[in-house]
Amino acid sequence: MTSPRMAKYKSACGNNKTKTQKLYRANIRLSGAVLATLSVFEVVLRNKIDAHYKAHFPPVAGGPGWLREAVLPGGFLSSNGCHNSAIKINEAVADLRHLCTHDRLVAKLSFGFWKFLFKGNQFMAGGSSLLAIFPNAPAGTSQGVVFAKLNHINDMRNRVAHHEPVCFDAAASISTVYVRTHFQSIADLLSWMGINSGELLTGIDSVTKMADFIDNI
Repeated sequence: MTSPRMAKYKSACGNNKTKTQKLYRANIRLSGAVLATLSVFEVVLRNKIDAHYKAHFPPVAGGPGWLREAVLPGGFLSSNGCHNSAIKINEAVADLRHLCTHDRLVAKLSFGFWKFLFKGNQFMAGGSSLLAIFPNAPAGTSQGVVFAKLNHINDMRNRVAHHEPVCFDAAASISTVYVRTHFQSIADLLSWMGINSGELLTGIDSVTKMADFIDNI
């Protein structure tokens, strides 16, 4: 590994070579644990949204489903300041070409696409109904609160995807607060959906275990 990449780890570990290597490898394992949890959460979230909008926007007879119908003239994402979401759908349809089915399209769209369905314009264009997928959310929970949590989760997803460390605080000291906070957001949203996160993530959730290990390095 290059010196610039390792510099942050060395500094946090007081230039102790053994500790530096241990921290670097532990960060990789923590990132892997985060990614496993995120992959399950993303599938659950998009399936919940898909099920909701299938019911809210029943397809026309023989139609392609709510996603592709949403970008047709008069569709709920065809205007109302939802241009970027419509572009994402059209790009995914073009990429899939003749293999495009509704289920493949759902799987093709990014976490960012699903997150932005809770953004102001998209949320209102969808009839301001999407909070229905969170029946156990605390009273008064707004779409903005959900969007903020999803935004934080997306930030963590991007950090892991770009191989950025998740074991430091803003002062570059060893800390797992960032991961623990965002992991709690995942647990909160699953709970608000009525899902037991402990049961759902059994066998793949080692985020807390790896965070504990790093905090004790």
